[in-house]
Amino acid sequence: MYLDTVKEIQKLEEQMEQAKAQARTQAREAQEAAEKAGRDLLAEARKAIREADAVAMEACEAQAAQQRDAVLRAAQADCQALRDRASERMDDAVARIVGRVVGR
Repeated sequence: MYLDTVKEIQKLEEQMEQAKAQARTQAREAQEAAEKAGRDLLAEARKAIREADAVAMEACEAQAAQQRDAVLRAAQADCQALRDRASERMDDAVARIVGRVVGR
């Protein structure tokens, strides 16, 4: 009877150790799964951020191109206006220069 009780206790202790080992394994697997899920979620978030940044960058580049074109058009218009005024004054300037040179 005493021997049976000792064997039963040993058997229970072995079962407890197996249960602990199994629980540790399950806990480790659950932790690894949670870490993997976290890494996957982080990767998805980073991908979404990169995509949003790309869209925002395209919009900024388009807006910058529009502003550049507007500034370029304004500068070209200013240059043409200066050319037109210079052209209008050209005959008078040539006449004065010729008058000074010939008048000497």
